[in-house]
Amino acid sequence: MSLAAALQAAPPPTGSRVRIAVPDGTRPLDVGEALAALRPWLTGDVRAIVGLGLHRRMRADELPPSPFPLLQHDPDDTVPTAIVDGIPGGLTRAAADADVLIGLGIVEPHQYAGFSGGHKAVSVGLGARATLDALHHRDRVIAPGVRLGRLPGNPFRAAVDALGEAAGCRWVLLLAGGRWFAGEPRATLAAAAASLDCWEDVPRRHPAAILRVPARKAVNFYQASRAATYLGLSEAPPLDEGATLFLDAACPEGMGEGDGERAFAAVLARGRAPWAGLLDGPAPVGAGTQRAVMIAALARRFRLVVTSVTDPGPLQACGIEATATRAEDLAPADAIVVADAFTRIPRYAGP
Repeated sequence: MSLAAALQAAPPPTGSRVRIAVPDGTRPLDVGEALAALRPWLTGDVRAIVGLGLHRRMRADELPPSPFPLLQHDPDDTVPTAIVDGIPGGLTRAAADADVLIGLGIVEPHQYAGFSGGHKAVSVGLGARATLDALHHRDRVIAPGVRLGRLPGNPFRAAVDALGEAAGCRWVLLLAGGRWFAGEPRATLAAAAASLDCWEDVPRRHPAAILRVPARKAVNFYQASRAATYLGLSEAPPLDEGATLFLDAACPEGMGEGDGERAFAAVLARGRAPWAGLLDGPAPVGAGTQRAVMIAALARRFRLVVTSVTDPGPLQACGIEATATRAEDLAPADAIVVADAFTRIPRYAGP
């Protein structure tokens, strides 16, 4: 439904101190439009907070327009909430005084949480560093039931939701496939996710894939690499064993500039492809390193080549095959082309 209709059907709660968790620029959401639509419904002291997780802070020219004061999350300035399954919950101090805490987000497939959105806007976006480190431990992201596109029975999603509830998030506004959903976080996310058609059945396997990466995700390898692992680590990738994934992404920020991205790069740089030790040895420490675990899991089955890179050097220094050459100039003619693995993922449906 439209944004106005979603708000009319399930208006946001009101309070004297309202805090709204909003996504950063890596998510394809018009935050300014959503905040403007919320403005008539909210009174009192209302502030929006960019949920960064451990991504870098947004620059002034990247921040969305906002009818409310707009802050940015600091994972090192937080207050404790509750311990959830051994995870020390924490919430940015900027939101800790809220009597109404709202999550704004987009719903699309997510490697660990099943789908983005819902409580994740608060529990991860506005979480404490210790929360993010513990939540993204290797044993949690590879645990049974943790799967792209899965909500029920997913222990990672269960932890995300419990942490969001402990932080006080009780209402969300979500965009899924161009439609808006509003209401209680769990039920609203479930409805939004069910409305999506995320899988494209493919009748045969291919020796290679060309993965187009949207500009919002192509900014660095940390974000862009999700396209490769979303496809390669899905339940039924339409790929031959040993297939090559050509990840077409400029990566102007190299491996990434946030704390999580730097931790990711450091772990890969200390090892050597295919980084078997990340899967079989001691678990790497710190949020961001879980993406390195995913790269190692991918490398066990497939070859990854990042193409059209502005400066391949930083990626190569971390053991990633990278080139300025376009994917089309390297891939075989029968490679499967994936337009956007963040929203629609090919799935083998042959005999």
